Amino acid sequence: MRLTRRVHLVGSGATGADLSNPYDCHVYLVDGGGPLALIDAGVGLEPELILANVRAAGFDPANIQTIALTHAHADHGGGSGPMHELTGAEVLAPGPAADWLQQADEEAISLPRARAGGTYPADYQLAPCPSAISISGGDTIHVGEARLTAIATPGHAREHLSFLLEGDDRVGLFGGDVVFQGGKILLLSTPDCSIQELAATMRGLGELDFEALYPGHAGISLRRGRQHVDAALRAFDAEEIPPNFNA
Repeated sequence: MRLTRRVHLVGSGATGADLSNPYDCHVYLVDGGGPLALIDAGVGLEPELILANVRAAGFDPANIQTIALTHAHADHGGGSGPMHELTGAEVLAPGPAADWLQQADEEAISLPRARAGGTYPADYQLAPCPSAISISGGDTIHVGEARLTAIATPGHAREHLSFLLEGDDRVGLFGGDVVFQGGKILLLSTPDCSIQELAATMRGLGELDFEALYPGHAGISLRRGRQHVDAALRAFDAEEIPPNFNA
């Protein structure tokens, strides 16, 4: 599903467009004019559906050189190992999340709790990704003619990055699970979820100039994407909590 000149939606589960496995987050393809990158990898169940969508968009999965993860929760990072095996792409993960994925550390990504709560199938297991590499806010990822800048955006998860895309027909932000349409946020009862960190993150995003917002789930804003950050900021500035995405 083409969104802009360089961005295609190639994976999306039950909280989105139902393009791939129901447990998948949005998975975006960045076309650098030859080299390709994926933003997030889905849950790792039926990864071939994502690659089939890459082919249907007119691209060869062999050209996927980079898989950049916003965070390591299973719906975003669980597919990193299977996708690396299928494509050979370099997997980039925020900070210590690279080690968690290398070791398939389910506790570190709060998978047992999510699995027990029915978020994932009872028999779902995190596949290791031995090749995962750690990146940090401020790092730059070149994808052919496009450029991604990693931005530290903790809150939903302590180790969380967003990626600012330049070199497209508009500046866009791949926000993972930081903010959604209408200024909604996604708070979890996990040890690394912090409303204070999320408020600080939102104030930092409020300083950025971007047009498109590509969140990890639900609606995508190709224009006026900053308005959703502004909506969340208004709530924080009023000492309130923005509405939760699950509500």
